[in-house]
Amino acid sequence: MFELPTTINEQRVRAYRLQRTRELLAKFNMDAAVLFDPLNLRYATGCRNMQVWTSHHLSRYVFVPVNGPVVLFDYGGAMHLSDDLDTIDETRPAKSWDYFGSGNRAEEHAGKWADEIADLLRQTCGRNAVLGIDRADLLPTLALQQRGISMRDAKGPMEMARSIKSLEEVAIIKNSMQVCTDAIAHMRQHAKPGVTENYLLSLMNQYNQEHGGEYQETRLLASGHHTNPWFTESSNKIIEDGEMLVFDSDLIGPDGIFVDQTRAFVVGDRKPTDAQRRLYAHAYEQLQHNMALLRPGTTFQEFGEKSWKMHDIYLPNRYAEMVHGIGFGVEYPVIYYPEDHETWQYSGAFEEGMCVCVESYVGPVGGDEGVKLEQPVLITRDGPVPLTTCPFEESYL
Repeated sequence: MFELPTTINEQRVRAYRLQRTRELLAKFNMDAAVLFDPLNLRYATGCRNMQVWTSHHLSRYVFVPVNGPVVLFDYGGAMHLSDDLDTIDETRPAKSWDYFGSGNRAEEHAGKWADEIADLLRQTCGRNAVLGIDRADLLPTLALQQRGISMRDAKGPMEMARSIKSLEEVAIIKNSMQVCTDAIAHMRQHAKPGVTENYLLSLMNQYNQEHGGEYQETRLLASGHHTNPWFTESSNKIIEDGEMLVFDSDLIGPDGIFVDQTRAFVVGDRKPTDAQRRLYAHAYEQLQHNMALLRPGTTFQEFGEKSWKMHDIYLPNRYAEMVHGIGFGVEYPVIYYPEDHETWQYSGAFEEGMCVCVESYVGPVGGDEGVKLEQPVLITRDGPVPLTTCPFEESYL
């Protein structure tokens, strides 16, 4: 049985992540990569800066070679953020071509960006080096092509790198998950008839940020008829006595961890109805059945074939996937329902060290309510180990 460390060596965590990045870039036949995605940049370097804003303004990026110095290009005035990071050898001001900042000079500015990257790539990796890019706009991509740079998609190696966690990473995830569990408990104390969905959502956010968390990725907290079908976002709907409350935490907790937990319970003093109990029991049964299948070496195809057989009345409203990886966000792998395998499912197998979320949503077509449950687990050689202590409503079963 594995044993998690009680203290975290952050320098060792950063070194592990950078080494994983370099190993996977080499495995995918790339000599270096420019990473724009804030999650990939943070993974490779340990440096964060305005993660939400820079997810839609590509004004921050990092050059990571398989061999050679790592160069961070940070937003103007923010270069001091990486002063104490051993993973970054040099910091330069970032160049941007976004139209809001460049206007009719956008193409010119993209060319200057490409000149600097092409020079850095050739100086570090040689004239025929292959460059990976995880995200790119049209103008800089065209500019690199015009300069004869051979490019490949770096999303694959970055997803694969992030999918296997060290024991220290697992300890970080568990610590962050506890903040989420506590945020849920705090919210639940105020979940009473007469409050709004938005009010309860704000309480989880408040607790998370007060305890080192960062932000929330979605607004998935719903009650009553908003729970079926799923994906109705939180609103000013007043929650009534006896309604089912369903929420997908989707918080970014301490250390940037995506603390993805989903629970459901009946609000107020009323006992759950037979219909609510049935929905909850089926969702819980699906969750437990599928969780037990998670073993190293089990292929995604095998998992789909052995997964819980969803009742016909629930199939049209099924969730997007049965399993997805977690770390800084929703990550590789994603396992779809058997009905969607022909369209979406790729090959692969579960591995020891993966952290994944097992999903269940049960909502009958035309029904009043639905129930969603989700459990994050670590895959070990002995099977899945829960990453959260957040309780289920066992009295409903």
